[in-house]
Amino acid sequence: MGTPFGETETMTEEDKANLPRVRKRKMQLLEEIEQIQNEVKEVEAELESLYYVDEGSKSRQKLMSTGRKKFNQDPFKGLDYLAERRLVAKEPKIVAQWMFKGEGLSKASIGDVLGSNDVFSLEVLDEFVKCHDFTEMFIVDALRTFLWSFRLPGESQKIDRIMEKFSNQYVQKNPKYFKNADTCYTISYSCVMLNTLLHNPNVKDRPTFERYLQMNKEGLESDSVSIQTLQTIFDVIKSSEFKMPQDDTGSISDILLHAEREGWLYKQSSNQFISGPLSWKKRWFVLSETCLYYFENTSDKEPKGIIPLQNVGIRKVEQNNRPNMFEIYSLSDERIKACKTEQDGRMVEGRHSVYRMCAVNAEDLRSWINAISNAIPNNLPRPKSTH
Repeated sequence: MGTPFGETETMTEEDKANLPRVRKRKMQLLEEIEQIQNEVKEVEAELESLYYVDEGSKSRQKLMSTGRKKFNQDPFKGLDYLAERRLVAKEPKIVAQWMFKGEGLSKASIGDVLGSNDVFSLEVLDEFVKCHDFTEMFIVDALRTFLWSFRLPGESQKIDRIMEKFSNQYVQKNPKYFKNADTCYTISYSCVMLNTLLHNPNVKDRPTFERYLQMNKEGLESDSVSIQTLQTIFDVIKSSEFKMPQDDTGSISDILLHAEREGWLYKQSSNQFISGPLSWKKRWFVLSETCLYYFENTSDKEPKGIIPLQNVGIRKVEQNNRPNMFEIYSLSDERIKACKTEQDGRMVEGRHSVYRMCAVNAEDLRSWINAISNAIPNNLPRPKSTH
């Protein structure tokens, strides 16, 4: 076999010793770049929603948002919904590119599609792998990139199919690194196993390099892989764990992915003694399951407050000086069991028995009232408007 990945004949021993640290920093930079790109996309989307007023485009955006949510709940029903509305054609290459772009999509749902065994899904998997460019990438770096783009299914047969496609694509782009795709497949699988054995906190007996060599004994004996390459793989994975997307059910990202409604509302201040009785603040509200979350900005990772829709009602409030108002109120004499984040980061219990919000127009008001009413457990009848 040739020189190990990333090394050249002219490198000093000190340079070679520094390679794991350099690769680790490279992956950190790539993750930071991805984060910046996502933030830019969020800003662009917000600007577009603020300044682009074409009604047809707004309708299309709303349908696409609904389609993403349906995809995140059931990927195949979501794809049918998008195809029926001519938003994403149900063609393997187009679907693969849409999932690879991944804006607002659950990585678990992407993995469900890639792991399925029907003809369409297998073709999507083939096209999805082709969306990645592994040219001149070290095998571990290629795996990091690939396995971060979706959540790997748990079933061994699904993993086999996905890893086989990855190996074929990797060897096609890097024919000098492995003799064939079978060797690449074996080494790739051993990388995933090594990563788990070295970094899973439940594993007590961490493998040594000698044990890792034993795991790849067959490849060494057939001269399909060199000891130097395995040493590089072992050192890189030991120094820098590569993480795969996990099931984030219940997290804020999962909440946002499954939001039933979201948008800007004006919320009345909770501290009227300081801010005045008519102080209002613009907040980004997200309705998900049986809770209403509000954020200062659309890009915030944590909510400013959470309003559980337990034992509450909702009604329109008529006030001439403040149109399009509604309130969420306690059905008992107690405060609503809500919480909010203080400026110092502490989460404290809310002080409201009534939450008052204002929508941007009458249509938005009706839509919010209907959505929240439907989300309230037992769907209690809405009281009439209050004056």
